Amino acid sequence: MKQGIDGRQDEDAAVRTWSLSDLALELGRNDGLACALPWYDALEKKSIRGELAIHLDFNRANAIAGARYGTEWQWEQTTLAREIFYLRRAVSHAEFAQIPKILRCQCLNNLGNRLRVAGRAIEALEFWRRTLEVEPNFEMALCNRAIVLANYARLALEDTSEKLLFLWVAHKEASAALAPTARYTSHRDETTRTATKALKEWIESVLDVKGIAAGGDPLTEQDFAIAQEERDYRQWCRVNCLYLNPLNDLGAYTVVTTDSTGLPTHVVEVEASHTFESFFCQMKQEYVSARWLLYEGLTVKTPHFSDGGVLLSATEPRPSLSLAVEKIKTAYRISYSLYDKVGFFMNAYMKLGIPLEQVSFRTLWRTGKKQPLRKQFAVTGKDNWGFCALYWLAKDFIEKANDEVAEPQARGLSDIRNQIEHKYLRVTEAGSPSMPPGDLAFMVSRKEFEGKAMHLLQLARSALIYLAIGVGFEEGRRARDPSRASEPVEELTPTPLLPDAEKI
Repeated sequence: MKQGIDGRQDEDAAVRTWSLSDLALELGRNDGLACALPWYDALEKKSIRGELAIHLDFNRANAIAGARYGTEWQWEQTTLAREIFYLRRAVSHAEFAQIPKILRCQCLNNLGNRLRVAGRAIEALEFWRRTLEVEPNFEMALCNRAIVLANYARLALEDTSEKLLFLWVAHKEASAALAPTARYTSHRDETTRTATKALKEWIESVLDVKGIAAGGDPLTEQDFAIAQEERDYRQWCRVNCLYLNPLNDLGAYTVVTTDSTGLPTHVVEVEASHTFESFFCQMKQEYVSARWLLYEGLTVKTPHFSDGGVLLSATEPRPSLSLAVEKIKTAYRISYSLYDKVGFFMNAYMKLGIPLEQVSFRTLWRTGKKQPLRKQFAVTGKDNWGFCALYWLAKDFIEKANDEVAEPQARGLSDIRNQIEHKYLRVTEAGSPSMPPGDLAFMVSRKEFEGKAMHLLQLARSALIYLAIGVGFEEGRRARDPSRASEPVEELTPTPLLPDAEKI
């Protein structure tokens, strides 16, 4: 702390900086963190690259988190956005795949941890899955997955069979985490390890783990007899985690064959008993239609006959003009529109009172810029991680002013949407198209556009599942509200499912 980093070579300065912050965290020395954080700022100005830059981002996120450790969980946490930003920058680095395995695992695992703190269990599970792709025995990723899957089952799922499958997988992850083969353990992780051991024992007390195992893996079942085209599509949905079904978050198992997510049991006015149920079903239909259009646009191998005979100029950069690309654009439009519809739903369900013409995913959370969260979200409580996840999801790509949380992959999503809807988006075959002077187009390569369309659809899936989870938490809070004890409640007859044969 006394010697500082002035005049030192970049590598020496970087190592000293993260060594100081790491030791300060170990000892609970806030003065050490206060000294180290400006050193990170100074090193940022040097444009350090490569593995050293990734090391700095990883350790900087940990240093920033020091101010949050030991505080009460709440929706808005002052340092969390910056922690997420630096970890996302680390894992998005061009040389991330070349750095040592343990550092890759630590970055991915910690990013999953930060997203979990933000309520975003779906994305957290994905980053821990990616961690285990790098090192299948990485202990903390296994522990984290076990704990979150069990909490997901206990707190957010109504269906008993889904709960059991989540607990089954949680037990498998916990067992692997506690096995002698587990890698990269640390004394700092003892609390998590102890919690995982207790969780494993609890699952064994409520679930016949050995009996289930004797009958084979319950997540693997015979795929029903369907045409190859449909089989390929459903496998694509499972692999890309695109089913509106919590079981898809467990993996690409054949048991995931339906879009089963729906609104949990909720109290409504008798005169408008299907208001929210019918709205949610409409959003589901739009989502699955966008999913199919994206699939067609991404997998088509030959030109469509409707493109034949259409005379188009081969201008440079060479444009990608076809029905397939327009299907991807349509999927993009539908996916993006779902966010404002979630906002429209929330405005009515939470009785926010936002004028209908002003409702959007952007305006949902506050009465104005830099204003506190709306009182309705404060009332719903710190435990509603479904709505909290929506709040942090909105930060990812809606709030342009908050660059320190925006996900690198999500940047430009709104710009592309506006170009598609109102201006001129040119999708090009070139990898990195450059815009000629005076050109009206907003240019994006087909590969990048396809990646953003997929990411947008995956975020839309998360938004709909988080919405359903949030409604479940809110209904529980309302049921416990003493002021509602005198309100008469009667159970309505469940709405029958619409037969597939009538979906024409």
